[in-house]
Amino acid sequence: MVATRLSFEEDLKSLQNRVVEMGRLADQMVEGAIRALEERNVSLAIEIIRRDDEVDRMDLEIETQCMKLIALQQPMARDLRTIGTALKIITDIERIGDHSVDIAKIARKLADDPVSRMLVDIPPMAHLVREMLGDALQAFVNHDLKLVEKVVAADDQADTIYYRLRDELQMMMQKDSRLVVQASNLLLVALYLERIADHSVNIAERVAYVETGVLKQLASSHSPTS
Repeated sequence: MVATRLSFEEDLKSLQNRVVEMGRLADQMVEGAIRALEERNVSLAIEIIRRDDEVDRMDLEIETQCMKLIALQQPMARDLRTIGTALKIITDIERIGDHSVDIAKIARKLADDPVSRMLVDIPPMAHLVREMLGDALQAFVNHDLKLVEKVVAADDQADTIYYRLRDELQMMMQKDSRLVVQASNLLLVALYLERIADHSVNIAERVAYVETGVLKQLASSHSPTS
C-alpha cells in the first residue's frame, strides 16, 4: 500500500512537471513573439507560429496522462483536485500559446513598417504578464498561496497598462490616419497580453482551489470592459 502511494505521488509530481514544462514553452513563445515585434524579425515570428503545434501536442499528452491517473488510481479529495486543476491549467496555457501566435502574426504583418514610439509600452507589459505566468506556475508546484495573491494583485496593474495603451493608441489614430494600421495592430497586441494576464489569474485561482477546496474568483475582473 505504501509503495502504491509512493508511485502515485511520483506520477503526480511527473504531471506537475509536465504542466510547468508546457507553461515554460508558452512563456518562451510570448517572449519570442514580442521580440519578433520589436526587432521586425519575420523568421522568429514564423518560428513562434510553428511552435504552436508543440503546445497543442503537449496539451493532448498531459490530458491523456490526467485521464490515466483518474482511471487507474481513483484519486480522492486533494489529489483529485490537483489532477482536475492540471486539466484546467493546460487549457489556459494552450490559449496563452494561441495569443502568442496572434502576436507573432502581427509582428510578421508589421515587419516592413518602421519601428514606432507607439511600441514603447508593449515590452514592459509583456514582462509583467510573463512574470504573472511564471508566478502562477510556481504557485502550482510549490502550493504557494502568497504567489497566488501576487498574481491576482498584478492583474490590476496589467489592466491599468492596457487601458493607458488603448487610450493612447486610439488618440494617435484620431490625430493621424496614417497611423491607423500600425496602432490598431499594436492595440490588438496589448489586448492579447491582457488576456494572457487573465489566463495566468485563472491558473492562480485553480491553485487556490487545490489548496483550500474552495473555487472562487479572486480577481475583480478578468477582462477590460470600459
